[in-house]
Amino acid sequence: MTIKKRLFISNISMIVILFIVSIITFWVCVLILNLISGGAMMEILNADREMRASQMVVKDRMMFAPPTIALVSIVAILLCANRFLTEFVFKKIKRPLDMLSCGTSQISEGNLDYKIDYNGNDEFKPVCDGFNHMAVRLKASIEEVQKNEQNRKELLAGISHDLRSPLTSIKAFVEGLLDGVAATPESQREYLQIIQQKTDDINNMVSQLLLYSKMDMGNYPTYPETLDIGKEIVDFVSASQDEYIAKGLSIETGPMPAARLICADPLQLRSVFANILGNSAKYKEKDAAKASIGCTVENGTVRIVFEDDGPGVPESALPKIFDVFYRDDPSRNNPRQGSGLGLAIASKALVRMGGAISAENIDGSGLRLILEIPETKGGGTNEKNIDN
Repeated sequence: MTIKKRLFISNISMIVILFIVSIITFWVCVLILNLISGGAMMEILNADREMRASQMVVKDRMMFAPPTIALVSIVAILLCANRFLTEFVFKKIKRPLDMLSCGTSQISEGNLDYKIDYNGNDEFKPVCDGFNHMAVRLKASIEEVQKNEQNRKELLAGISHDLRSPLTSIKAFVEGLLDGVAATPESQREYLQIIQQKTDDINNMVSQLLLYSKMDMGNYPTYPETLDIGKEIVDFVSASQDEYIAKGLSIETGPMPAARLICADPLQLRSVFANILGNSAKYKEKDAAKASIGCTVENGTVRIVFEDDGPGVPESALPKIFDVFYRDDPSRNNPRQGSGLGLAIASKALVRMGGAISAENIDGSGLRLILEIPETKGGGTNEKNIDN
């Protein structure tokens, strides 16, 4: 039932009740007047009966006329007041209801930017504000769903793209072995080594994909510890320096803060470092490339900066390099040059530590990756130089 009908029925009910009460009151008054008039008539019982009868008729008419006129007037006034009040109240309600109805129609048609501009200061104000807030949340939710769907499509395309090349190579070399193309033990061994290498590529990519999926779903276990960030960086570089030099990448460390603590899983932290430096090694353009690591602490935030002298990234691609399977050269089909998962995993790991990662190009040539991790209470205030 509409609000207008409810108001109308309630007002009519009020009128009916008032009418019934008025009728009862009227007849009670008539009964009292009749009783009074009857007592007066007893005093003139012996008077002329015809004169008395005519006087009674006149009295009755005079007695009934004023209450009847008053009753009719009251009913007419109440009906007019009911119509006026109903229209007045409904007009106040109809405008915000029309605005809300229009808003729901716009939202259902896909216009998620629609907002209700209601300036009234009544009960509908919080309702309209709530509608606008709901529209904003709904738009953000739909955009998130669309983004996730796009990521899912890119993920499937990336997996298909990166698996095709090594599988094709494995198939070709297996067929070569079966067909006797590799006739000598040396060539057969070479074929088998290539097959093993391609298998390792696939295994590494699947492992990274599984790791990313677990981190994305929140099912990947973490064992955070209180770590001295300066010591962790130096220990990592010392342990892996030879490996990166063999790949043509030398690593330098700048001044490191002493006794500045973070809370992080040490394995995940080293994995982040390895993914970043591995990315620099894969995309270097020089035979002997360089990377540097610096660390500072500002306002309770540990800031770790990785820089390399590689080709950098197109400015349009900077916001996307942490997306899963993103590569600025879509035509590249060699998974040994990166599956597009390394930086995505690093980003997920930093988020799980309560931090963040960002990227920017270095003037001239190179890429700078900036890691920010909250400092844990209890860190020191002095700094010392720890050089690799």
